Amino acid sequence: MTKNKYTDLQIASIGKYRITGRLGKGGMGDIYKAEQSPLKRVVALKVLPPQMQRDEEFEQRFEVEARAISQLEHQNIVSLIDYGEDDGYRYIAMQYIDGMDLGAYIADSRTMTIAEIIDFSKQICRGLRYAHSRGIIHRDIKPQNILLDRGKGIHITDFGIAKVPKFDLMRVNPITQHGLTVGTPEYMSPEQALGRRIDVQTDIYSLGIVMYEMLTRKPPFIGNNPMAIAHMQVNVQPSPPSHKRRDMPKMLDMIVTKALKKDKSERYSTIEELLNDLDRVDPNETVSPRKTVIMPTPKKIEDRRVVDRRVRGTGGFGEMLRTQWPSWIAIGALATAFILHILNHP
Repeated sequence: MTKNKYTDLQIASIGKYRITGRLGKGGMGDIYKAEQSPLKRVVALKVLPPQMQRDEEFEQRFEVEARAISQLEHQNIVSLIDYGEDDGYRYIAMQYIDGMDLGAYIADSRTMTIAEIIDFSKQICRGLRYAHSRGIIHRDIKPQNILLDRGKGIHITDFGIAKVPKFDLMRVNPITQHGLTVGTPEYMSPEQALGRRIDVQTDIYSLGIVMYEMLTRKPPFIGNNPMAIAHMQVNVQPSPPSHKRRDMPKMLDMIVTKALKKDKSERYSTIEELLNDLDRVDPNETVSPRKTVIMPTPKKIEDRRVVDRRVRGTGGFGEMLRTQWPSWIAIGALATAFILHILNHP
């Protein structure tokens, strides 16, 4: 069998889909551009090769994605066209988006405008609101999973690790047998990083990071060590985006900061709340110009707190001197005056 020049597969077509190009590579197979016969409709075809089908976990995750998008019909979510298997290859045929992912758009843009960021954020919110209303939590919201068409319409994709009602692969074991955490460290919520039970607020946190990246061109926490990034997601509150960008409306700065709260009780509880606040943002309002605040690194913050605890915990005479030195000065002055009085009046 002749190898397809577009793929690593030993086939030129799968079922009624003729592969015409390569769109990307994912953790559960590659994504190809294909033409559906006889309609000649262009689709995005995600393929799970036979070697991956021998792994029960990958097979289940592939089915999770198909089930998730089959339940979602919304203009801001990539739609399902077909799901099946042919010649040992399991596939998902999806709506083809002619454009790029948001990550590439951020990288290609010098600086996204505030109006553009608000518009994109609202579109993502509408897609997530619809998914949440059907009990589906995405769990991997990041710029690479948000497609942007040529008309700047937003389409959420890749529901491979989504939480789907009655079919939650990750419910029992949040860390998979392959050691893969549920999500991407740079966009992972604190509760995800800790392996705790998650709800819609995990998507809200991840969206907050996406908004932060649109505003500043970088997510708040980056690094080469996934465990270190996850640690920061749990323990370090990022500086407000207005510290890195001056033309920030105060309301937008507050929205991103609230979406990124570690404590879920302080975070938005629903996408609807976040969307309502976005509707109130004036893109022409900016905060007063100010110098960029350089935030100390997490290690310096921790070291300073340790020093503070040691000082406060010394106790005894040293602690009394540290906290009550004004009283000791007054007592010393009175004693000196008394001694001088005795010497001058024997």
